[in-house]
Formats: sequence, C-alpha cells, structure tokens
Amino acid sequence: MSKFLNDKKSRIRCKSGNSLCSNTPEFARLILFDFLSKISIRNLLIFYF
Repeated sequence: MSKFLNDKKSRIRCKSGNSLCSNTPEFARLILFDFLSKISIRNLLIFYF
C-alpha cells in the first residue's frame, strides 16, 4: 500500500514539476527500441552476408 501511495505522490510531483517527466519513459523506450533494432539488423547483415 505504501508503495502505491509513494508512486501516486511521485506521479503528482512529476505532473506539477514538468510535463516532460511523464513523457520520459516513452521517449526512452523509443530510443532503446530504435537502438536495439539497429543492432539486430546489423547482426543479421553480418550473419547472412
């Protein structure tokens, strides 16, 4: 229960702090996905050619 309350508190603090805070995880996920896809494509090229 305390974990849930802390999560809610941090979320509220994030919202009041800046709007970018809520977008950060999605942004990071996109960067990570792009990075991983590039690596996998490069590895596939190395393995097949």
